[in-house]
Amino acid sequence: MSQGGVLLLMLALSAQSQHDVKVEQAHEQVERYCLTQALYYEARGEGERGQLAVADVILQRQRNKHHPDTICGVVYQPYQFSFVMDGSTLKEIDIEAWNKADDLSGRILRGEVKTSVTGRALFYHAKSVQPEWADEMVKTTEIGNHIFYRRAPKRSS
Repeated sequence: MSQGGVLLLMLALSAQSQHDVKVEQAHEQVERYCLTQALYYEARGEGERGQLAVADVILQRQRNKHHPDTICGVVYQPYQFSFVMDGSTLKEIDIEAWNKADDLSGRILRGEVKTSVTGRALFYHAKSVQPEWADEMVKTTEIGNHIFYRRAPKRSS
């Protein structure tokens, strides 16, 4: 291959690499936005520990074969998070609370903060409700206004 051909190949590879980096950065920003939304709408009044607990559930689900493998996929999985369907996102945002949730999301995604506060919970609900599914789960903890659960182990016959 001529020097010109090598140079063109190197430029093409460099351009592809830069494109891949931009795509990855955009994906990371979208994932952070979805996590921020969940922390804000599900637990903004719970403080950092309550928001960490919500993030823990989302990240546990992301790693679980029964749920989507992206944060946005988990957050927007039908009928899982009430804020997605109840009109909460149409209300005016408390910018200070949003910024705190966004900062925490960034720290979580960079690995600066550990979220392992719920005992590997995959589910939670507000203390003010009692969903039917809760009776079939193992309660792992209570944090703030939420109760956290994981699936009960399958029983051998």
